[in-house]
Amino acid sequence: MKRNYKLKSIKSILESFVEQDNLADGIFNIKIKEAWQKAVEKKIFDYTKEIYVKGDVLFIKVSNPILKQEILYSRQKVINLINEDLGKELIKKIVLK
Repeated sequence: MKRNYKLKSIKSILESFVEQDNLADGIFNIKIKEAWQKAVEKKIFDYTKEIYVKGDVLFIKVSNPILKQEILYSRQKVINLINEDLGKELIKKIVLK
């Protein structure tokens, strides 16, 4: 009896593995946090308590009200930096808590 194997690239195997068990969501959240860290100064990142995405909105909880105001003033610049880092136009709005 002849075996019939289909060869797959390692890339396609890893992509299918990542899509299982909600790993894609976890990896996306890590990428968002890394992009946020690159987009803002260290002092703002240190005061960031929570960051997550729903749809095309980035929700950020910052514990310092002065830094929150600073983010509000440069909101569009931060959005552009994050989208540039991710390589896609994923974030359209930032909501601060």
